This record gives sequence, C-alpha cells and structure tokens, in this order.
Amino acid sequence: MWKKIGWTSLLLLVTVIVIGAGLTIRHQRNMATPKRAIPEVTQTGGVHVTIKQKDAFIRSIAVPAVRNFQRNRQILPSVVIAQAALESQFGTSDLYSEAHNPFGVKGTYQGQSVTFYTREVENGKSVRVLAQFRKYPSVAAAIIDHNRLVHRKFVRRTNLLSYRTTTRLLQENGYATDPHYAAKLNRLIVKYHLGKYDLKALNDD
Repeated sequence: MWKKIGWTSLLLLVTVIVIGAGLTIRHQRNMATPKRAIPEVTQTGGVHVTIKQKDAFIRSIAVPAVRNFQRNRQILPSVVIAQAALESQFGTSDLYSEAHNPFGVKGTYQGQSVTFYTREVENGKSVRVLAQFRKYPSVAAAIIDHNRLVHRKFVRRTNLLSYRTTTRLLQENGYATDPHYAAKLNRLIVKYHLGKYDLKALNDD
C-alpha cells in the first residue's frame, strides 16, 4: 500500500513540475513578445513616394471627389484631393492603409475607429497626442463622409468655386491646428494641377 501511495505522490509531483514549467515558459514568451506599438497617424520622414504612385493616388481620390461635387456642389475636388494627399502622404500613412481614412478625420464611423498618435499644434508648439480616428469600409465611403463633414462644419457654403476661399475657411474654422494648413493645400493644388478636376466636375456635369 505504501509503495502504491509513493508512486502516486511521485506521479503527482512530476505532473505539478511539468505544468509549472509550461506556465513559466509561456510567461517568458509573453514577456519577450512586445505589444504592438501605437503608430503615428502620419510619418513625417523616410517614406519615398514615386511620381507614378502620387499620380495613381490622385486619380483614386479624384474620381469619387468629382462625382460628389457634381451631385451636391459642396466641396471642390481639388481641395478634397489636396487634403487627402497632405493628410495621408499620398496614401502611405498607416491610418490610410488600416482604416481607409485619407483625411485624418477623428471620431467614429458607424461605430468603427482606430487609435493613433498624432501631432497637434498647441500654443504654438507641436505636441504628440493619442486620438481616435474614423475607420471606413472603403475610400469611397471616407470621401462621402468627409464631404458631408467639411461642408456642414467648416465651409458652410454651397457652390463655392474658389479653392483658395475653401482652404482659407478650412483653416479659419479649425479643421486643422497647423497655422500653415491652407498654404500647404494651395501649394499642392498648384503643384499637381488639381484645378483640372474642378473644371472636369463643372464641364462634365
């Protein structure tokens, strides 16, 4: 009987040791595997975008932007494209690839969002803050939502045909904290000849 009890105790001891070793190894693996770091909403350096990539990105935004303007006469396609290019670095940002959000629109969309660090200007200084951004099912959905948001909260005018007035209103009404936001958009519109999409929206209507 004592022999039987001894073998039982030994078997129980071995089982406890094996289980304990397994838990220890799992804990060490979990400690060694770092959690996914929260990325920046845009990367300010180290991303090279070719002319071909920029052209493809511009066209992908231009088609629905032109269509939206023809339908509601709210936000000029040139401004929509320039904002998308500036905010997503021509589609290279993590926010664009993960959430189809080329505009850096914060909040939630139909209950969906992602969290990123972003840069804001507060009291003249650039600060890093954690923010929630809208996650869209497609770029087309993002452009429709952006069009609605910008018209309602920042531009507040229909059939506005001056991109410079539109970008000025965006900055004055707080779309971005960057004090040079309007000037950056204007430069993009001129450099990449985005005004041609405004003409297309007006002439092909």
